[in-house]
Amino acid sequence: MIRIPVLSLLTLLVLPVRILVTLLLRLKRRARSVLVLTLSAGRKGLEPKIYQRILEGLRDATDDDKIRGLRLELRGLALGWSQLYELHDAILALRESGKFVQCHLDSCSDRELILAGACSEASMSPAGELYLQGVATPVRFFGAAFARHDVIVDFESAGAYKSFGEAYTRSLPTPQNREAMDHLLGDLHARLCRTIAVDRDVSIDAVKAAMEASPVSASEAQKRGMIDAVAYADEIHDAWKERLEGEPRETDLLAYARLRRLMRRLPAVRRKPALVAVVHLDGPVVERRSQMPRKKRVIASDEVVKTLDELADQDAVKAVVLAVNSPGGSALASDLIARSVMALDARKPVVAVMGNVAASGGYYISAVAREILAHPSTITGSIGVVGGKVVLGKALARLGVHTTWMGPAPDPGLLSPEAPFNPEQRHRFRASLKRVYARFIDVVATGRGMDAASVEAVAQGRVWTGTQALEHGLVDRMGSLPEAVARAATFAEIEGQRIKSLPIRFDPPALAVVNQMLGGQARTVTEHMSTLLGGDSVLLDSMMADAAKPLAMVPVALDQGAWSGWSGSP
Repeated sequence: MIRIPVLSLLTLLVLPVRILVTLLLRLKRRARSVLVLTLSAGRKGLEPKIYQRILEGLRDATDDDKIRGLRLELRGLALGWSQLYELHDAILALRESGKFVQCHLDSCSDRELILAGACSEASMSPAGELYLQGVATPVRFFGAAFARHDVIVDFESAGAYKSFGEAYTRSLPTPQNREAMDHLLGDLHARLCRTIAVDRDVSIDAVKAAMEASPVSASEAQKRGMIDAVAYADEIHDAWKERLEGEPRETDLLAYARLRRLMRRLPAVRRKPALVAVVHLDGPVVERRSQMPRKKRVIASDEVVKTLDELADQDAVKAVVLAVNSPGGSALASDLIARSVMALDARKPVVAVMGNVAASGGYYISAVAREILAHPSTITGSIGVVGGKVVLGKALARLGVHTTWMGPAPDPGLLSPEAPFNPEQRHRFRASLKRVYARFIDVVATGRGMDAASVEAVAQGRVWTGTQALEHGLVDRMGSLPEAVARAATFAEIEGQRIKSLPIRFDPPALAVVNQMLGGQARTVTEHMSTLLGGDSVLLDSMMADAAKPLAMVPVALDQGAWSGWSGSP
C-alpha cells in the first residue's frame, strides 16, 4: 500500500526546529565557507541516494552566496555516462555562478577528466599518470568455450541488429553488430572529446593526441593542457588559505545537502503540496520478483503493475514519473508493465525519464508514456526480441547424467536444455519471436504516435544514444529527473502549486530463489554458466530467469560504471 504524507497539528512543533536549523546554517556559512567532496570508486559505485544528495547539494550551493567554492577530490569513478555528464553539468553550473571549484586527482582517466574539466582548476599529484583512452567496450564471445564443454546456446532473434545471442554462439561479431556498435560508441566518443576540448580550451586534435600518447605523466598532462597544476593535495589546501585570506571553513557537501533538504522538507502549514510520484525502475525486467538468482534490483511486473494500479487510485498523486534505468529483460513482463502505464496515463499524466540505460525492455516500458526525456549519453532503443535456450545435454552426459522423457505430452523437449531445437520446433519458436517483435513495434508506434514502418526503420535491435534517439523520434527531449518532474507537473496543470516528489523504489529481494524454469537442474545450469562466463552477469541472470522465453534485452553489456544506480534526483 502506498502511503501518502499528510499534514497534521504536529506540524507546528517542527517550526522551532526550522528556526534552529536556520541558525546552524548561518553559523556554518561564514565568509570563507568551502564545500568538500571526495568521490572514490566503490565496487557498486555511488548509491542512488548518495548520488542524489550530491546533485542537490551542488544545485543548492549554486544559489547560495555564502558558499565561496568547492574542493573536489577524485579517486576513481564508477558512474555511467549519463550520470557522469549530469554531475559534470552541475559542477560547471556551480563554477559559472562565480564559485571557485578546485579538483585534485592522484591519477586520472577519462571519467575523472570529464569532471575535472568542469572545475576552475585541476591538479594532479606528481607521481600520477593520465590514462586517457576514449570510448570502447570489450565484448567477449563464448561460442568456442561453450563448444569445448559441449554446451550449445540455441538462440533466435527478431531484428537484424538484435545481437544479444552472438556472445554465446560466435567467436566474432557479425558485420551488423559491429556497424551498430561503432555508430553508438562513436557518438559517445565524439561527445567525450568535444567535452574535454571545450572545458580545457584545447582542440579536439589535442585531446586525440593525448589519447594516442596515453598514459602520460602529470607534468606531460599539464603541458598538453589536460590539467592546470602538478601538486600534492596538502599543497592545494594551502593555496585555498591564500585565496580566501584565511583558513577555509570546510563543510562536507553531503552534510550541507542534508541540512538544505531538511529545510525544504519541513512542512509548510499554509499550502498542501501537490504530489508527483517518482517510480524508480532499476535493473532487468522479470515477471516475478523472486526470479533473479542473486540479490539485485529488478523490475518485476508482478509488483510494478500493482504499484502503478495503486497510484491510479490515489487522488493525492497528480502525476507520475517513471525513472527507468534498465537493459531490458522479459518481453512479456515489459508488455504487462507497459499496459499498466497506458492505463495510468489515461487517468493522470505519466512522464518517463531515462538514466544510463533504458534499452529494449526498458524502452518498451517508456514508449507508452506521455513524454520521454533522456540524457544525450543515455543508451536506449534496441527494439527487438531474442530467445532460445542453453543446451547442456552433451555436457551433462559427460558427467554421467542422462534424461529420459516420460508422459503423454506431445513435445516436452521444446524448452528443454537437453537438445537443440529440431527444425519443426525452430519454425514454431521463430514464429513466436516474430509475433512478440510485431507486438513490440505496435506498442512503440502507438506510444510514440508513429506508423509501424517508421518504427521499423529505427528498430531491428539498433541501439542509440539519447541524442540519436531524439533525432529518430524515439524520445521527446533531453533532460534529467528534475525536468521530468516539472514536465509532469505541467501536464497535470499543477505547476503553480507547491510540488512534492514522492519517491517509490523497489528494494532487492531479501531472499533470492531461482525459479524452476529448467526443471530440477536450474541451479546446476546457473552455476555451470557462471563458471564459463567467469563471474557475475546481468545478461546471464535474465537468460536463466526466463529460459527460452522471448527477451527484450540490450545486445551487449556496455561499460556503464554503476549502471544500476539512477541518474538524477529526487
